[in-house]
Amino acid sequence: MANTVPPRYAIESDEEEDEINPLRQRASSKGQAPSEITLKLVGEILENKPLIIASARAGTFWAKGAQLGEQTGGIYVNKIQVGLLFKPTWAHEAANVLISEAFTHLPLNFMHPYAKYVIEQLKPTRASLLDTYSSPTYSSLHPIPFTDAPIRYLSTEASQTPNNPAAIHPFSPPNLLQSTTAALLLQLRLSNIPSTLLLLPSPHLPIPPPKDLAPSNIPSSTSPEYDDTWPADTMNVVTDQLLSFDEVKPEEGFSWELKSKDVAALVSPKQRRSEIGEGGMYL
Repeated sequence: MANTVPPRYAIESDEEEDEINPLRQRASSKGQAPSEITLKLVGEILENKPLIIASARAGTFWAKGAQLGEQTGGIYVNKIQVGLLFKPTWAHEAANVLISEAFTHLPLNFMHPYAKYVIEQLKPTRASLLDTYSSPTYSSLHPIPFTDAPIRYLSTEASQTPNNPAAIHPFSPPNLLQSTTAALLLQLRLSNIPSTLLLLPSPHLPIPPPKDLAPSNIPSSTSPEYDDTWPADTMNVVTDQLLSFDEVKPEEGFSWELKSKDVAALVSPKQRRSEIGEGGMYL
């Protein structure tokens, strides 16, 4: 993969017989079988179209100003909505937008099955992804203060480079991603689907995956752990690049814009419901 080593979302092991695997040992000592995972996609979907996946903190904030319209589908894990699907009308040619983990985070052992299911169901022709990286823990030869931290990117193809290299820098080794987004990018790579991930800088440490999946499993909006925002100029750079990587042309005049009514557009699943199910939204 261009610019970095393959992303990891789980503990690596060469499975040597004499190697102690703490995960396996812990499970066997309790006599518990691995959690069963049931995945379901509901609503209208578009196959063989470009796909934008915006995840977690970055996805939540991006969705507020991206004018996505009415939710058209949802992806459920064990009856809990994890992904919200949209078909934005500003795209000249149809495209899927998936807002992933806006209300909850997946446990580690759920990440790969979810990623595999998403890619197999939507069958994207290309994909662009959006997430965050922790600026304080980013390793580089010359430490960069958060106020100057750039957008970073990872691509499955060396030819995929940003239009604005001054604003978007590579996500370089020895830094790693350990998240559902990493699992999605890896699955896209294995499926030979051209894909690029954009990473917004965050002043916060990554949220560790929960032990169990719950309908709402993120810090409250008043928690400093959750409070991630970026300037409109930055979000427009990100939006333009997401669309460029996916070869999606928006209608003339489209831009990312955070309106006053959008500030409260993303709410807890318990506060907003739609025909799609818990967590539905109109943006």
